[in-house]
Amino acid sequence: MSVTNEADRELAWPDGSVYKITRSTADTGGELLEMEWELPANGWAPQPHVHPGLTEEYEVLEGSLDALLGSEWRTLTAGDAASVPPGAVHTFRVGARPVRVRNVHRPPLDFEPYIKRLCSEANQRGLGDLSNVRSLLCIAVLVREYPQHSRAPGRALNAAVPALAALGRLFGFRAS
Repeated sequence: MSVTNEADRELAWPDGSVYKITRSTADTGGELLEMEWELPANGWAPQPHVHPGLTEEYEVLEGSLDALLGSEWRTLTAGDAASVPPGAVHTFRVGARPVRVRNVHRPPLDFEPYIKRLCSEANQRGLGDLSNVRSLLCIAVLVREYPQHSRAPGRALNAAVPALAALGRLFGFRAS
């Protein structure tokens, strides 16, 4: 088992969200990645997306979280859990109060290095809530570098990723 530096286990996002890796890909022999999220009120959330080859699980530990599962929004409160099968459109949003969530990606594929790089880039480049054009270009570069974890829910954006990634590299976003 590889030794993971404690600093590599806590990802602090520009909006105040913290993703703590409680069981890394290395810890589980590639079986899963488990994180505990501390999400601030009205914090950032990803655009709807799909994971073609992994299952994502949410378990609310404190507070409540709205989760888009397929085409339906569900409110999960403390003790509730939801599982997103491969290929299902999903995202989440946080309301007026903070929430703490256990999140699992099974198998993790390349999600762990992707999320670490995205967090690092968001902080180093001042990408804020990841909703601007610079963020889209950065994410396109990272999606090309880590292609296993997720896709946009529609064909048009997925088809545009190579061109967006090339443009992102022109603007200085680089693969590791």
